[in-house]
Amino acid sequence: MNDTHHKTLEVNKRQKEFYNDTNKHKNFATKLWSKLRNGTLHKYTHDLDLKNKVYSEHKLWLGNLEDKKVLDLGCLRGNNLSLYMAKNAKEYVGIDLSDVAIEELNEKLINAGCTNAKGIAVDFLSADFKHENFDVIYAYGVLHHFEDFDLLINKLQEKLAKNGSIISYDPLETSFPIKFVRMLYRPFQSDKDWEWPFTKVTLKKLDSSFNIVEKRGILGQSKYGLLLNYSPLSSVSKKAKILKMIDNDWNAKNWTDIYPCMHLTMLLRNKV
Repeated sequence: MNDTHHKTLEVNKRQKEFYNDTNKHKNFATKLWSKLRNGTLHKYTHDLDLKNKVYSEHKLWLGNLEDKKVLDLGCLRGNNLSLYMAKNAKEYVGIDLSDVAIEELNEKLINAGCTNAKGIAVDFLSADFKHENFDVIYAYGVLHHFEDFDLLINKLQEKLAKNGSIISYDPLETSFPIKFVRMLYRPFQSDKDWEWPFTKVTLKKLDSSFNIVEKRGILGQSKYGLLLNYSPLSSVSKKAKILKMIDNDWNAKNWTDIYPCMHLTMLLRNKV
């Protein structure tokens, strides 16, 4: 194990403590950003049903799971698709740093009658995680927690089956004015050591290491719909314009059109 790997494991230990008791470890800057993200922005995205739009796309990308071994990476206590994957996959393994969250996940799996599923409290980068040959690695809001992205890519390739795929969802640093806002609060946030929104460099590394089969942008042009809501236009006209912006973000093919987005979800395949 090199120094960088050792440093990353140490950071992940602090991350485990944070997620075991987020209320205890969140400082003012972190709470303020969470309030903004989970308040005004959450209401906007909820009203537009953006989260369900993403989850519906992920279901299509997952396809038929009956013969697939699935890793739910950084699943915490289980997200919207965790039980779906656990019920339908040949084998489901959910992992997270937080043993508190994994205990809750295992209770959910038992109550749902998922016999070929289990949650494990373990560091993905640790030698203690010995599972491999996953047909699918599902990583919702997870990959941007790794500062050493080369280390992460090597581990993903090591754990994926020959024709395995990755489904990811992460924030982008390339989005303005969000990048400016992050610069103001990030030095003070409690979780700054494991918050690394994707940069152009990150995306180039993913593009060179995997086949990017699909990519979908979220909240690019459409983030300005928040301001449009305060315009004197009729509600029908405003909604139509916002939906068009959402569609433009979602169907963007060029990276230059993806960069303004706040979030990006991708279907990646292992290069054979």
